[in-house]
Amino acid sequence: MDAFEKLIKMDGLDPEEHAQKMKELEEDCVCPICPTYEDCGKGENVFCITEKSSCVDMELGCLCPTCPLAQKYKIGVMYNFYCTRGSEKDQRLG
Repeated sequence: MDAFEKLIKMDGLDPEEHAQKMKELEEDCVCPICPTYEDCGKGENVFCITEKSSCVDMELGCLCPTCPLAQKYKIGVMYNFYCTRGSEKDQRLG
């Protein structure tokens, strides 16, 4: 089991613990400064863990491979553009 697979085990956390863990992960997230990112007022980010965006529809460049969060969990190179293509989990499972 790799680091990312361990991370997604957080699905079993209670809602308060899950919210706290997501807040911690957001601290390293670079989605809001990515050229592809669109702020649609929903507070969307951490796409590598959550799901693709409901409003981003054009790929204008990708910071996933350089994102500290992605590097920490050794993701973002094989799969990326999480905001338009889906989370790491979604892309791995196809």
